[in-house]
Amino acid sequence: MREHRMHRRGFLGAVALSAVGGPLALAQNAAERKIDPINLPLDKSDVWTLHFRYKVPRIATLDTLDATGKKVKKTIWYMWYQVYNMSGEPQTFLPEFELVTKDLNTAHLDQPEPYLLEQLKKIEDPTGILGFQSTITISKRPIPPSKPDAIPRVVSGVAIWTDIFEKAPNTNKFSVYVLGLSNGLAVEETPTGEKLIKRKTLQINFVRPADDLKPQLADFAADEGNGPAERWIYRTVSSVKPKAPQ
Repeated sequence: MREHRMHRRGFLGAVALSAVGGPLALAQNAAERKIDPINLPLDKSDVWTLHFRYKVPRIATLDTLDATGKKVKKTIWYMWYQVYNMSGEPQTFLPEFELVTKDLNTAHLDQPEPYLLEQLKKIEDPTGILGFQSTITISKRPIPPSKPDAIPRVVSGVAIWTDIFEKAPNTNKFSVYVLGLSNGLAVEETPTGEKLIKRKTLQINFVRPADDLKPQLADFAADEGNGPAERWIYRTVSSVKPKAPQ
């Protein structure tokens, strides 16, 4: 599997202070990472892929509502991201962010709770200039195409994981799989006749250098120990087993 070339570049420059951590921690954790699409061997001629920017996941303790409607504190993980479209045509982004711990073998899907998103907007975008969206609202309108010689027309979002602090708080190694950035789809058949349905996916690997019981803003880093932290893959999302003989 070929790996893409990764570039780092700041885009907006100004970043808000977070509710956890301080200015120094925020500066260390604020760098944006830019992921360009690449062609993979399984790509068909009509495959398009969006460009992606992100910041490493962060931890925040926010207000939420329990089953009785009472306001309580909840520690969540989240990831700031932006997408833009250089395909020449509007493309619908139907995102799915799955966080998989490599050391604890747990899987966590993004939970786009509006109440949490509104609080994260105040942390990450206090002026409202970016217009952060959830993984639901960002799919309502196609991502408009950007011109090659112009500043990209970015659309900003936040992925939110609400159950990691309860189910896998001590993970030190995990990956985030981003689906929906491409229409790439492939079917592979195994020697047993099982058909594997695969989708073009962005995999991003992370490490947590310190095992600190007190969550900090700069807890995470992109894992470049075995090469680039980001790579494009075709990931199996479902399978079809062969019919049993009658």
